[in-house]
Amino acid sequence: MTRFYRRFKHSLLMLAAALPLLTHAQTSPQGGIITAGGTLTDIVFAVGGGDKVIGVDTSSTSPSKVHKLPKIGYYRNLSAEGVLSFNPKQVWVLEGAGSERALAQIETAGVPVSEFSKPTTLSELYALIHQVAEKLATPERAEPVINGIKDKFHPVSRAQPLSGLFVLQVSERGVVAAGHDSVPDLLFSQSDITNVVDHKGFKTVSREHLLVNQPDFIVAPSHVVDAVGGRERFCQNATLQLLNAGQSCQLLVMDSLLALGMTTRIAEAHEALLAYVNDL
Repeated sequence: MTRFYRRFKHSLLMLAAALPLLTHAQTSPQGGIITAGGTLTDIVFAVGGGDKVIGVDTSSTSPSKVHKLPKIGYYRNLSAEGVLSFNPKQVWVLEGAGSERALAQIETAGVPVSEFSKPTTLSELYALIHQVAEKLATPERAEPVINGIKDKFHPVSRAQPLSGLFVLQVSERGVVAAGHDSVPDLLFSQSDITNVVDHKGFKTVSREHLLVNQPDFIVAPSHVVDAVGGRERFCQNATLQLLNAGQSCQLLVMDSLLALGMTTRIAEAHEALLAYVNDL
């Protein structure tokens, strides 16, 4: 009886110790994935992996469900300690996230880190959607998402020429505008709109260039416009006031991730741009 009692007592203690772990396993989302990078998070949810995500970075604003998830900071400035405090099983990051040191520290702690290339073209976006769906073991979800984009994203041919300027930043020193190899430039080209700047990426553009190449309208992400106090204050920037479009505040304010992210919502950005210019 004594030996049986000791074994029984030992079993009860083992069960009691395991209960917190079992409860945690039942209440935690399956997968334990942290995603960093708005484009990546958007795709993970689009192909059915949202229930596996336990935390996201602050650039992840789509879909709306992510607003209920804990935030780990901005994806370009990740802290290993901050990420590991969530006890993730996996960390998925978009190209350019964190620092090599921070990511190495996360892996040293035993948490696998997967890095995904940042898409700059539609074909690269489609490839990333397939890649993420495969990794989530939901490959059948990729094609419907891709077809949904293709069905809405049709190149437009315009009878009258139209030009635009996408402004990423405004200050007393001038404006930083989107050039080639950027999402805004892709949206312009698919809408048969001439981008008035011809550099690559996002760079400061001279006032002289803008005076010679006057845009018919301006586009800016919402976080930039909000940061300076709204659309009227935005248009009052000294450089923009040199432009007819700035003086009349011919401005389309677009959701930041929609305007800058190569996500599954790229067709929505295209439709928003077309709706605005069709009313000019």
